[in-house]
Amino acid sequence: MSSIPDFNEAFKAVFGHAASHRVIAPGRINLIGEHIDYCGGQVMPMAIDQNTSALFRGNGGSTIRVYSDRYNELVTLVPHDVLTKKQDHWSDYAQGLLRESAHRSINKGFDLLVRSTLDSGGLSSSSSFLALLALANHFALTGESVSASDKGLRLQLALNCQRTENHFVGIPSGIMDPASILLGGLIQLDCNTLKYSHLNPLPDEYCIIILDTSTPRSLASSGYAERVEQVRAIEKILGHDRPKNGLANLDPNQLSTAQGKLPGTTLKRRLQHLVSEQQRVLEAAKCLADANITSLGLLMNESHESLKSSYDVSSPELDVITTISRQHAATLGSRMTGAGFGGCAISLCHRDLADEHNQFVAEAYFQSTGLQAGLYITDTALPASIQPI
Repeated sequence: MSSIPDFNEAFKAVFGHAASHRVIAPGRINLIGEHIDYCGGQVMPMAIDQNTSALFRGNGGSTIRVYSDRYNELVTLVPHDVLTKKQDHWSDYAQGLLRESAHRSINKGFDLLVRSTLDSGGLSSSSSFLALLALANHFALTGESVSASDKGLRLQLALNCQRTENHFVGIPSGIMDPASILLGGLIQLDCNTLKYSHLNPLPDEYCIIILDTSTPRSLASSGYAERVEQVRAIEKILGHDRPKNGLANLDPNQLSTAQGKLPGTTLKRRLQHLVSEQQRVLEAAKCLADANITSLGLLMNESHESLKSSYDVSSPELDVITTISRQHAATLGSRMTGAGFGGCAISLCHRDLADEHNQFVAEAYFQSTGLQAGLYITDTALPASIQPI
């Protein structure tokens, strides 16, 4: 695989030698199935062609050096140091991943120069970075790349990435993001069993457009953690009446009875979203199998309304940009993606009208908010990989 010349020169300038491998980890959107991955739901993530990439070389020592272009900073990590604590720094992801991966071998260190095109919130830049590190670390330890067909190992690496965020970084994230990035394509993933299937891609005449609201997700971490706590509270209240495989799998016919056991309105609305969103995922899979793209778009609209009204994770800007997008003839459906509270939405559009749509949305969004939206088409990406240069 050919390297990008200035990228390789940057690697030489930082580390004093040429890179041997390139690592690429895509970002991801979630076509539908938001906020149900941490309660046993089935989700529908899609790896996208915006990515995190890196150049790699073993350094013959026992330390790991990671340079981030985004932060213009080099960190040196000692995998054998198990006493290092979270620093609230981007390097926490690298330190935590090494700990979860049990990197203890002598003279298996490596150098990594990292770049990212995942500048928008909600595209899973942190999981992309973790997946990239996991592949680099595995190669450093074994001298072997992880085959795209080795799904078991890829899921194990995804679990390591999830545990890094849960146990070291302190974010109660689910398995969806790292699994999507390491498996690639458009998948339907059962977050309880980790069973998954690759789905039919969108027909060529349709595309996904990412709508970046240009607003920070300042409440994303705290809001996400609060929603996880609320899910756990519902589970505790329902006790033996809750589904063993997670609240998202509650029989819709039992929803009203379960809601009757919950105090106040907030937890009732939360459960309403979890159960209805799971049903939308199952219906969306049928839509893709039947190439019923119009109905898929309607399900995306319903998902956004549920996330807005029942789960309270949207934002004024996300509501504005999705509403504007739906006003254009190109759009079949539009919804927020990711944890919410800002960041990005996605629209399902006719590809031949995409440019017109983007111009229309950009102008109307600026008139409504004074903000410049980022609008770009994305396509399905291959799984994360490491290959020789």
